[in-house]
Amino acid sequence: MIITCPHCSTRYQVAYEAIGAAGRKVQCAACRKDWQERPPEADPETEAADQLFDSIAEDGLDEAMVAEERSLSARIEARLAVERAKAEAAEAPVPAPAPADAEDPTTLKRRQRAFSKRRKLLNRDLPMARLRRIARMGVLVALVGLVAGLYLGRAPMVRQFPQLAGLYAALGLDVNVVGLDFAGLQTRRLLREGREVLDVGAEIVGLDPRAVTVPSVVVALTDAEGAVVYQWSVAAPARTLVAGERARIETQLPAPPPEAVGVRLSFAGAAPARQNAGAV
Repeated sequence: MIITCPHCSTRYQVAYEAIGAAGRKVQCAACRKDWQERPPEADPETEAADQLFDSIAEDGLDEAMVAEERSLSARIEARLAVERAKAEAAEAPVPAPAPADAEDPTTLKRRQRAFSKRRKLLNRDLPMARLRRIARMGVLVALVGLVAGLYLGRAPMVRQFPQLAGLYAALGLDVNVVGLDFAGLQTRRLLREGREVLDVGAEIVGLDPRAVTVPSVVVALTDAEGAVVYQWSVAAPARTLVAGERARIETQLPAPPPEAVGVRLSFAGAAPARQNAGAV
């Protein structure tokens, strides 16, 4: 608005808010006199136009204000979402960067194996490690000795503990508890004075380092099914035998049974017999 000094007619451009609705006292900068400036009177035509504009645009203004409010709410929500995302990103753990001198897995495993090998070599020199090795070797030697003793000394073991015979048989190990065996079994069919004679010959072999009493020998003839059809005994040619000694037996049977197809030798007596079979 423009005000004019009533004393010197100097005009000034001032804002309406500087005068206000009640007016105010002002001083002229030119003549240094003051006066009471009143607020400007309202223009009736302007007031009527403003009232008409306000009546017509009131609905549109309301809609514009609602749209502005919605737009402002959307902007506020978007800004809040951005702030939340930034806060979550700041709180998330940041993976530690790999050190510049990090090794690849293959090299790391190779170094671990080398370290384990060096540690084992160092542990081998410790007293407890040496004691454990000695104990393991002692147990192994004792186990090997036990197995060898059970195998090589199976005959004395079975003589001492007869129930072990079944265990050795289940393992497929032959046990000779008599200490004697047969070797070189031979059979011949001869004609003597027009009659058929069966000649049987074999050697008795000593197996035991101790002197073993030689029992009589049982000669059995068997049929095709393995059943005994005839048997007889032959006196031992020697009283005792030790390992490596041999004694030969010879026996003949006139008119052997026609169904006899096999011959079997065994030692008589209560002890388990060692048998040797052959064809007639």
